[in-house]
Amino acid sequence: MAEYSHVKSTKLVLKGLNKGKKKKNKDKKRKAADDEEKPDVVGGWWCVSGFGEITGTVAIEMHSNSYIHALDNGLFTVGAPHKDDEGPDPPEQFTAIKLSDTRIALKSGYGKYFGINSDGLVVGRSDAIGAREQWEPVFENGKMALMASNSCFISYSDSGDIEAKSKTAGDGEMVKVMCKLCFFSHKVAC
Repeated sequence: MAEYSHVKSTKLVLKGLNKGKKKKNKDKKRKAADDEEKPDVVGGWWCVSGFGEITGTVAIEMHSNSYIHALDNGLFTVGAPHKDDEGPDPPEQFTAIKLSDTRIALKSGYGKYFGINSDGLVVGRSDAIGAREQWEPVFENGKMALMASNSCFISYSDSGDIEAKSKTAGDGEMVKVMCKLCFFSHKVAC
């Protein structure tokens, strides 16, 4: 028994009951950093800010809460405005496919790829990706425009169609690409 007198005895400490040490207040710093980097989220969709974020299911917002809408005849128009907390409808959702470091292809829910015809009208009637089905997102000063293969930017025409006829990107050609939120191991990915 004399051997036990030399052993230091301490109190039994159970996991999760550590009251001795206090954590430094890092939560305030983390919250401040999170507020600065908070993405533009609407109804489970967030606005991309760079080319690397465009992947998977996307929607293209032309006006405030109005998205490009695929029609069954292969044409596109701008859909009805949505509520602030509401995401795009299924005909307004597309699949983005990266083709290179600067170009993407967009596929509608009807299984056809976005392209342009000889008149600059955006159509979705192609089963394969060719030169006319390639799009280049252009980012500048926090805004984005989508350039077609004819080096023109897409916009909404007076006739109600989506067209690519403007060589310069003004306010009418600015769009937002919204990516569907997916959660993998506590990180947001598209």
